[in-house]
Amino acid sequence: MLRRALPVLVLGAAATFALTGCGAHDSTGQIAVTVSGNAADHAYEVRVYASTGKLAEHQRVFPGGTASFAGVPLGAVTVRAGDLCPAEATVSDASVAEVTLSTTGC
Repeated sequence: MLRRALPVLVLGAAATFALTGCGAHDSTGQIAVTVSGNAADHAYEVRVYASTGKLAEHQRVFPGGTASFAGVPLGAVTVRAGDLCPAEATVSDASVAEVTLSTTGC
């Protein structure tokens, strides 16, 4: 009985370490994006792009509103929304990056 249980336990432990990552570190962070209250009176599709140019997150935000994004890749990101000026930020795992998009300052 012990000979059958031991391989099953070893296989289960190996699968657990493989799936959870022994000491794995989450390589994502958070960013809060505010759309300026003086923007046009309609919702904007706010898009967060990783440094590779790949779309990381997106959400609709009304002027004066703020969207919080989690799971954003660490490092430099670019935030765009329609005709608003794009903004750049650096996402880290230590704090929430904050960006405000507006119609001026491009």
